[in-house]
Amino acid sequence: MAMLDVLIKERNDALFSLDRKKIEAFCAAHGDTEKQELPDPVFWESVYKAICSMKNAPKDKVHVARAWLEVHHCSETVRP
Repeated sequence: MAMLDVLIKERNDALFSLDRKKIEAFCAAHGDTEKQELPDPVFWESVYKAICSMKNAPKDKVHVARAWLEVHHCSETVRP
């Protein structure tokens, strides 16, 4: 398996787990050296937006992500 494929699998495993500690550990292991305590709504908005932006994300995960974003009045698009 190519290195990029391994990275994508690790990212997907972390995001789809919806386990904050696992997601933060993945980010820390792959360059997020700035340790900041994001408030829950900000953290989960970014996670769910990331899931919505993935081309091959499982439909059930995208459904959960879109539902959360809708309930919290957030767009599913990522702005620059």
